[in-house]
Amino acid sequence: MKSIVEMVTHYRCMEETVPNSGMLREARWQYEEMSNGGDGGPSSPPTKSIREEYYPGAPDSYFQEICDLLGWPR
Repeated sequence: MKSIVEMVTHYRCMEETVPNSGMLREARWQYEEMSNGGDGGPSSPPTKSIREEYYPGAPDSYFQEICDLLGWPR
């Protein structure tokens, strides 16, 4: 799992270069959902959730801090 700083840097770059990207909108939804205890939806292929596949053991606060630093509302 990448650090909060790495994730914020990655998404800020995406916001600057491709602000209307569907991938960015999906990531924003997933992070907001996971910050509230959700699983982020299914991964692809859908054998696990996004949270299980890419962020095992990450607390809700990890996602909330990223959302807060990016100005993404809950």
